[in-house]
Amino acid sequence: MRIAMRSAATYILEPVFAPVPVPGPETASFMQSPCVRVCSIDPGTGLCAGCGRSIQEIAGWTEMTDDERQRIMSTLSARRRQAVLAAGR
Repeated sequence: MRIAMRSAATYILEPVFAPVPVPGPETASFMQSPCVRVCSIDPGTGLCAGCGRSIQEIAGWTEMTDDERQRIMSTLSARRRQAVLAAGR
């Protein structure tokens, strides 16, 4: 995984929760992901400017349970709003 580091993200995108194909032992299943393919970790917040997840959450996403992923996805909009307010944008 390559992550672009930028000194300051000047934009905030709302995630589109899209199913990501994950091959299963019997049939292919789908995993929701907030990734919008804008991978830029803000050094001030430690969050991705595209999806709002931390680098640890991004790295461990496929190992999490559906409930863990859903819990994180439910907090992402508030995280991004808080990051914008903290940056004074």
